[in-house]
Parts: sequence; C-alpha cells; structure tokens
Amino acid sequence: MAGDDRAETGRTILITGATSGIGLEAARMLARQGALVAVGARDAAGGQLVVDEIIRSGGRAELFLADVSRLESLREAAARFAAAHPRLDVLVNNAGIASRERRVTDEGHEITWATNVLAPFVLTRLLSGRLRAAPRPRVVNVGSAAHRSGRMSWDDLELSSGYGVWRAYSQSKLALLLLTREMARREPGLAVNVVHPGGIATRIWRDLPWIARVLIDRLLPGPEKGAGPLVRLAGDPALDGVTGRYFDRYRETEPSASGRDDAAAVRLWEILERAVARTPQGAPATA
Repeated sequence: MAGDDRAETGRTILITGATSGIGLEAARMLARQGALVAVGARDAAGGQLVVDEIIRSGGRAELFLADVSRLESLREAAARFAAAHPRLDVLVNNAGIASRERRVTDEGHEITWATNVLAPFVLTRLLSGRLRAAPRPRVVNVGSAAHRSGRMSWDDLELSSGYGVWRAYSQSKLALLLLTREMARREPGLAVNVVHPGGIATRIWRDLPWIARVLIDRLLPGPEKGAGPLVRLAGDPALDGVTGRYFDRYRETEPSASGRDDAAAVRLWEILERAVARTPQGAPATA
C-alpha cells in the first residue's frame, strides 16, 4: 500500500521536479510517511518554500538544487548530495518537460531530450553508489503512455529537423522506458521501474497553446491523483525485487513492442554513454 509507514520511515528519498505537480504531491505524501525527502528544484527560493512547508507540517526535507536540463548542474548537485548522505533509498526521476518549440541548452542538447532522457540517465548513474548502499534501493522513472506512439529517430535523436512537441515528448518517454529496462539488466541490485501516472493536469504542459492548457485543466485530474502510483513504487514492500517493469498507474502492464526492444535499449545506452562523455563534467559522485 502507498500509505504503509513501515515502507518509508527512516528512508532518504530524492525527487526531481518536486516544487509543483505530481512531484510536489509525492514529496508531501512521502514526508508524511516518515521519509527524509530531498526536494529537487531548479529555483532555490521555490524549492526552499516546499522544504519549509514540509518541515512545518512535521516532516523532514532538504533542498536538492539542480537544473536538470544541464548535466553539469546535475553533477554538482549529485556531488553535494553524495557528500552529505551515505545512502539513498529511492530516486524518483520525475522532472519532465514538453517544449512547444525546439530549444537548445548551453551544453548543446535539445531541452526535451536533456530533461526527460539525459537527466535521469546521468543522475541515476551518479548516485548509483549511494543507491547500492541502501538495503532495498529503488529507482522510479516517471514515464508516460505517450511512449506507445514514440519512435526512435536514431539518426537525429535530438530532432534538429522535423521537431514537434509530441514527436519529441513521445520519443523521450520511449527512450526512458528503454533505459529503465537496460538499467535493470545492468544493475541487478537496484529495483528500477517506470510508471505512467495517468493523464494529469500539471505544469509539464505549460508550453502548449492556451486553449490546450484550459482543456487539460478542465478534463484531467489534479496532481494528487497522479502522485499515488509514484509513492507506491517508492515504498510498497510487495514490490521488493520487482525491476525492469512498466506500470500504468497501479497496474503492471506490457509496454509497446518498441518499448520491449532490448537491442534498441543497448543501442541507446551506448549512444548516451558517448554523449555524456563528450559533455564537460566534474568529479563523480558515486564513491
């Protein structure tokens, strides 16, 4: 059960994108269950407001300050976290974006790809040592049913031509699913799963035209409903040892055929390893 206090008390849980939407609600829920929650935030002031709110409510929280679209920012934040914590019980890669226009970060990566794919890939690897130090470590990747319409543009993964918001978003969620499966294979000591929290009205759709945002806000449930599946995967004892799986809200289900392509997963992993190696980096944080 998502509300099982035994599952969370005394654990350290890091959630990226935890200042709004599903990430914020999950942070609140997990803190109420007794976890120390590291609140992932790009903006220090906004992140501190969430930390202060959780503490005022009797929970434990701290700030994890990082711009997840920038790999160097992630490396610096991971190094700070690793220096302060001997272990990490759960990493929730929740931060995501759906950019209407193609934008490129100062590190040269398309922002949807950088945020939705590179960030969880890099952060999980940087903190893998801290995860392995936990007794039952888990990684929860927030995916989407949009992966079912995603196609890997192998010759142009960052879509320098033919960019479209749905094309970029659905490809990124397919890529995240493939990476989840490959990480589960490479890291048998970690429980690594991906979850589609359902269609939820959150700020991820902020770049869409205003009429689309109005319809989303009116037709889709709020982030409280979407947080429940994340919290369950973060702590339900019944899921101990479950790894490499795709969950549609609370139910494990088969992903698309493209999402089960293990050869594609290996290919993508190797591409990202090369891409990350080309980006300037600081000291590793996995010791």
